[in-house]
Amino acid sequence: MLLNAAVASNLYVMGRNEEAIEAVEAALELARTSEDQTTVASVHRTAGVIYWEIGSHDRALQHYLVALRNSRAAGDEDGAARVAGNIGNLQNSLGNWDEARRYHLQALEGFERTGWREGVAGTLVNLGALSARLAAAHAEAGDPSASEAEHRANLDYNRRALALFEDLGNARGIAYAGDNIARALIELGRVDEALVHHRRSLQLRRELGDVTGMVNSLLTGARAHLAVDRTDEALSLLDEAESQVPDDVLDLLRVIVQLQVEVLERRGDYAAAFDRLQYLMELRDEQAALELAARVEELQEDFRAEQLEQQLELERTRAELSEQRTRRQRLISAGALVSSVFLLLILGLLYSRYRLGQRASKRLEQAARTDPLTGLSNRRDMAEQIRRASRRKSSDDEPVSLIMADIDNFKQINDTLGHAVGDEVLVHIAGLIRQQVRGVDVTARWGGEEFLILLPGTNDAGARIVAEKLRQVVAEAPLQKGEGSLVLTMTLGVAEVEPGMAMADLIKRADKAMYLGKVRGKNQVVSFGEVAE
Repeated sequence: MLLNAAVASNLYVMGRNEEAIEAVEAALELARTSEDQTTVASVHRTAGVIYWEIGSHDRALQHYLVALRNSRAAGDEDGAARVAGNIGNLQNSLGNWDEARRYHLQALEGFERTGWREGVAGTLVNLGALSARLAAAHAEAGDPSASEAEHRANLDYNRRALALFEDLGNARGIAYAGDNIARALIELGRVDEALVHHRRSLQLRRELGDVTGMVNSLLTGARAHLAVDRTDEALSLLDEAESQVPDDVLDLLRVIVQLQVEVLERRGDYAAAFDRLQYLMELRDEQAALELAARVEELQEDFRAEQLEQQLELERTRAELSEQRTRRQRLISAGALVSSVFLLLILGLLYSRYRLGQRASKRLEQAARTDPLTGLSNRRDMAEQIRRASRRKSSDDEPVSLIMADIDNFKQINDTLGHAVGDEVLVHIAGLIRQQVRGVDVTARWGGEEFLILLPGTNDAGARIVAEKLRQVVAEAPLQKGEGSLVLTMTLGVAEVEPGMAMADLIKRADKAMYLGKVRGKNQVVSFGEVAE
């Protein structure tokens, strides 16, 4: 049991998740007959970590709860505290913040009773991160006093963690807690104090060679300077962050570029801001392509598994057929009938396998043309639809227009409320757009928080009407979150196809119109004709 759990843990660390699941399931099978509650709890905790990693949150939570129950039954306070921390992190990632805080407080009490100071410090940091998210949620809901209280709680948690990390001589912990303190102080308007903690955190991370941590510290410093309009200092730190961020960390690079756009807009340097925005779009395209490739690979694995299952079924049928042939030698008259029946069965299975292949191929093709989160068309499908519309415009002079729609302040939503809420926003907006467009229209998620709507048979004036209707619908239909709601707005750019126009030029026109709307204050519709003017 322990050996299988250890193998599973190492496979998980190596990124070989499918093999890790096989190993941990073998350990769980053996755990069913074990009376050692502490060891059984450890196996279930390992299973929870692995299932969380692959996104199976319900199964992860089930294993964590079993581990917590067994640890408590065995009197293992340290083990129970560790599992409570795991559950707190899981609930936090799902946006269940009250549950997350309850379990993190249980973990804190357990670590304090056992005297494990590293566990206490780590849990304090987790509680601070949770307070930061709650502060953002309260601010979004229009409750500044509750938001300030959570920022102060975040500051207190991380100051207590910092004291422990300093006593332990844990440089990484000191840097991490210090950066969190700086971020809390920025939100409380105490920028000079924040910069003191920022500089210490940045220096420690440079000494440790912690590249990702260093980039995050540079971002914190940039936000501090931006809060007091020191745009030169903010840009300098962002340029350094961009030069240091690893090439494969696209999410972090996108945060840097988005903040650069914000700083340049604050300075009124709209040309440079537009260049950075174009680069941000390229990064989003690259991320979308990677996500699509991963989804297609997942579907291909599913298809291969179904093929294997069908092959096994066919082999079983062949074995049964062989047995019937032996019986036919004894009962010749009955044998012919049996052979006919099994021949039909084989033909049915072969036909079923053929249909399976067809269905899987259709699913793969659909996945290759569909955004996996929103269910809308993706870049590939929209690009093909635009080319077809452009050809019809050239041959039949049929009017065609394109709308580019971008969710306002989406980065702030992701940064403050988390990517899970950001995904909910994207699905919500996609549903609203789908309700408003016609059956002949094509809607796609173009990348990140951007959507394209292709309107055949619609000129610029008609497209503006559609875009204005979409803008109003989005503004009047907030996303419901628990007892509160999240008000959303969109900025939309409109461009009409001209004869012989290339797809890239059409998209660029719609993008320029949309960007002009952003510059004018967001939550509005702009056509390319206004840009040209």
